[in-house]
Amino acid sequence: MIATYSIQQWLFTEAHGRYDIDLAESGVQFQRLRDLTLDPDWELDYSLDRGQPELREAVAGLYQRSGAGDGIVITHGAQEALYLLYRSLLTAGDHVVTTSPGWQQSWEVPAHIGCEVSVLPMRPGEPFDAEALARLITPRTKLLVLNSPGNPSGYCFTEQDWTVLLDVARAHDLVVVNDEEYLLDFADSIVHRYPKALSVSGLSKVYGLPALRIGWAVGAPEIISAMVNYKRYTTVSNSWVWERVAVDVLTDRERHVRRYREFVDAGLGRLTRFADEYASHVRLVPPAGTPFAWFNLRTSATSQAVVERLLDEERVLVMPAEVFGSEAGLRVSYARPAEVLDEGLNRLGKVLSSMPVEH
Repeated sequence: MIATYSIQQWLFTEAHGRYDIDLAESGVQFQRLRDLTLDPDWELDYSLDRGQPELREAVAGLYQRSGAGDGIVITHGAQEALYLLYRSLLTAGDHVVTTSPGWQQSWEVPAHIGCEVSVLPMRPGEPFDAEALARLITPRTKLLVLNSPGNPSGYCFTEQDWTVLLDVARAHDLVVVNDEEYLLDFADSIVHRYPKALSVSGLSKVYGLPALRIGWAVGAPEIISAMVNYKRYTTVSNSWVWERVAVDVLTDRERHVRRYREFVDAGLGRLTRFADEYASHVRLVPPAGTPFAWFNLRTSATSQAVVERLLDEERVLVMPAEVFGSEAGLRVSYARPAEVLDEGLNRLGKVLSSMPVEH
């Protein structure tokens, strides 16, 4: 039996119906159906298992690749792409290396398959130790799971980080996957750095379109083909309608990215002022362009206790460190309308100010 998925358990069960302000969603403020163009004459047939050629061609263009080829699969969000990779690549006895705080899927699914998993704990706001991660590699390591720009920490790997990690990957012939949901320029994608790399991304976070459930994986054709075969056993294909919408979104990508930047730029100033005002209770870890930021807590209460009080007393939802496999931290989304963000932060400040500070 696989472990309870704590992130989804928190969002969809424990916190459901208890909040008026959502500062937990990990993407930019969502868009609405009226922001999209739908044609009533579109057919409602199945799509292809790999995704429509027009959409794969649009994704290929992001990575400056000519032709969609066999190196792209369209999936139900980035999470399905990662799940398909784990299920099609790994077998019992393999070794996987990943990090926390992070996405629980990256350690629980491989462990459920029967893999040995090594998780490097990271403290947001402290230097990332790429060499410590590299030391976790063993002769049985098959997969290295990365996330840069990172969720929930907002950390972005430096060139030195990439050099250390990919030198080790080459030496051990590893497959390396990077979750690139928050990457804006795919010329910087891992697939341009290493031949056995996969990039996973989608339209949920930067575009504010999570309801479309459009994600993708880009990488070596033999790995993608194995993922496609596993997809045939699960979701078969994506929605033809939403894939067609996704083509239009990527064709008009500049406008969507501009909207994202405007929300992030405007929200960061408000978040920084909040951090300065409550510096005795929290320390802001400056985000690298992500629509959320991590706060290290300076209270004697656990982060889970803080978010529970915030829900009960102020009806505001944020993410506690515990759901990411960590502690003493909050992930707060700030790419929100100004009035929503200001009110949410004001209520968070009221709860924090009533709590004792660690000495």
